[in-house]
Amino acid sequence: MAIDNFIPEIWAAGVTQSFIANQVVIPTLNTQYAGEATRGNTVHIINATTPTIVDYAAAGRSITAEALADTEVSLLINQEKAFSVNVDDVDAVQAAGSFNAWTDAAGRALAEDAETYVLAQMLAGATDGNTGSVVVDTADEAKTALRQIRTQLTANKVPSANRFAVVTPDFADLLLQGLSDVAAAGSAESLRNGQVTTLFGMNIIESPLLGSDVSAVGYHQDMVAFVNQIDSLESLRNPTKFADIVRGLNVYGAKVVKSDAVIKYVSA
Repeated sequence: MAIDNFIPEIWAAGVTQSFIANQVVIPTLNTQYAGEATRGNTVHIINATTPTIVDYAAAGRSITAEALADTEVSLLINQEKAFSVNVDDVDAVQAAGSFNAWTDAAGRALAEDAETYVLAQMLAGATDGNTGSVVVDTADEAKTALRQIRTQLTANKVPSANRFAVVTPDFADLLLQGLSDVAAAGSAESLRNGQVTTLFGMNIIESPLLGSDVSAVGYHQDMVAFVNQIDSLESLRNPTKFADIVRGLNVYGAKVVKSDAVIKYVSA
């Protein structure tokens, strides 16, 4: 039977490569906890509070140590998403070297699913960057929205490096209408997937998965955590037709670490 010679490593490598290649937002996030990606795990992220700075001389060169508190954010690895496809003859497909179409499709689907979840978590954990009913339908209004996000991030003492803003395609189009060709080209460095420009100290990332009612979400790279693991790939015989089933499982989780470092701007 074809299933006897199934090589899961080939599928694993192809699906993982395609999964990574089709990510837009995830590469801009904090992925340092990836080694903890096991089903049912909880990653405990500790945010230490800042100590109080005192005038040592005015205090008579004698100070009292304060107890530093910390806040804990729990990142639950509770998302389990799977795919299952029929392959007429696994041996024939592997021998012909034509797995790319299958693995690319699986990787794209897993990437879209994960990024949709990540964006939902970012929106749920973000701070509002505007109040009232605001309609963003001009280039100037789009740039104003980004400036407000930048101002709020700075007011919240978010580091100026590694800032990003993910925007809808319509919002990106408005921005590009109001930028020169040089500004639209971004930096001289290689652009990330989905990046359309760099503006107001933020790398602007375009994603159709953000939704139509949210114009932009600005954030610092370290303040949104994501972990994932393509947990297993296997093959089995389809009991109802002359084909093999290849299926895989992706386990992941995402969490906003600090809500004041993730600012959303909602358009009416």
